[in-house]
Amino acid sequence: MRIVLIALIPLLALFFFVQTQNHPQLRYNAWSDRLMHPLDTRLRYRIADVDPRFGMSKEQVIQLSKEAIQIWHDGMHQSLFAYDEQAKLQIHLIYDARQEDYNAFKKTQQALEHESSTNQRISSNLDVSKSSLEHMQRSLQQEQVQLQAEFNHLSQQRMNWSRLEDEQGENRQRIEAQYQALKDRARRMESNIAYFSQMNAQYNQQVSQHNSSLDRYNWNIMQAQKRFPPREFHKGVFMGDQIQIYQFDAEDDLRLTLAHELGHALGLGHHADPSALMYPILGEQNMADFKLQPADQSLLYARK
Repeated sequence: MRIVLIALIPLLALFFFVQTQNHPQLRYNAWSDRLMHPLDTRLRYRIADVDPRFGMSKEQVIQLSKEAIQIWHDGMHQSLFAYDEQAKLQIHLIYDARQEDYNAFKKTQQALEHESSTNQRISSNLDVSKSSLEHMQRSLQQEQVQLQAEFNHLSQQRMNWSRLEDEQGENRQRIEAQYQALKDRARRMESNIAYFSQMNAQYNQQVSQHNSSLDRYNWNIMQAQKRFPPREFHKGVFMGDQIQIYQFDAEDDLRLTLAHELGHALGLGHHADPSALMYPILGEQNMADFKLQPADQSLLYARK
């Protein structure tokens, strides 16, 4: 019996070697599983633990992982992965300072976007107010010029009253009525000018407040840039017998992050196509409805 076992060792070693050469991902499956299922070339994995601070249950992450492997299955038209609670390859969702920093970054980013939206809305309103005030100013200036011309004309006529007819004459009464009407118009225009001045003062105050808000916004931008300098956000890492995920934005982001790291487990490296799943930075891809890209398929074909 012992001799038989010793004789089987080289055969088993050869079997594992050939199997691994043809299907590199199997190196991460348990030897017992490879013996029990010699024709099953799927990479087996499991969700080991999920830090509760992510706000997601293990069941939710398992479902997202199954959606992640479906991306590969649909794109390659074959089954490459299998979820197995006994699998050797484990996935851990680890909450640490990286996720806290990212949460702080997102919160700051959202606050700045809201502040920017508010500033844009105020700028638009101020543009409308400026246009309205400029129109009002032009109208007042035109009316002022017209009134001055009419006053000058009537004043000249009043000086000629004595030569036209006596003080009770029809022309004098008509001219006096016109003169009083012009004075009423002048008073209304003065009231309109006062209103314009008030509105213009309010506008200037609003502009000053808006400029202060813009200065504060620009200062907040600079502070955010200092606190969160541009860098590549590393969402996870494949470590041979485990995958660690320690940063993601939402479910769509986590789904693609899992699919990306499982791609590394297949033996794939990164690709330079920003739309590819295996691009080193997630964000350019169609996060909600991602389809495996030709670049990803080419990596897998090249591996074979």
